[in-house]
Amino acid sequence: MTDIGEAISEGISFISSVGAECGALTSMVKQELNGLLGNGEFRQQVKAGGSWIDKFEKDSGGWVQTASAHSLPIIMQRKRSVGAYLFFQISIGGNGIEAQANKQPLVHIGLWPLPVDFSDYWMGFPLFDSDEPEPELEGGVVFRWPAEGGQWGEWTYSLRLAEINTIHDIREKIVAPVKALLQGKRLPEVFPPNVRGIVHYVALEEERGQYRILPQD
Repeated sequence: MTDIGEAISEGISFISSVGAECGALTSMVKQELNGLLGNGEFRQQVKAGGSWIDKFEKDSGGWVQTASAHSLPIIMQRKRSVGAYLFFQISIGGNGIEAQANKQPLVHIGLWPLPVDFSDYWMGFPLFDSDEPEPELEGGVVFRWPAEGGQWGEWTYSLRLAEINTIHDIREKIVAPVKALLQGKRLPEVFPPNVRGIVHYVALEEERGQYRILPQD
């Protein structure tokens, strides 16, 4: 019984340390994205329209936080009101990581018309219901949904959380791609060459809305 008790205590300590690391990552990502949107040149295209909206998800028992999401209202180009939300969602459990063949925590980054709330709006799997439109999966990496007028406006991509360890990783895998996507760029212009940690998806024909994650090279 002593061994079981020690294992429980060690497990709680480990979960706590993971939470602290996710909190630190959240602060750094917010700071870097704030810097991007506050850049004088880039502000002519996109700017923040308010403060970050933070939401959290727990497991079914309410004991463990399985995900956090952070959405920033943004104003596009010459518009005067908020038109979309730039978000990142850190999922260490729950359906935010439940793509087929995945056992790793993920970070989802995207631009959606509403903030993530884990009630009606969040990144998870299956990604869409049978009566909802299927997004384009560009290069197996970037999900894109059509906006009004047939333009691709909404987008999301995913990273392996374990591959984001330094400020360089944040700038290379989050800030630079977000900037490119907000500017309307498409693959292969979005990501630097040979960058690690980008999730590649394959749609499952036998299960609408579900995807399989390919192993990393």
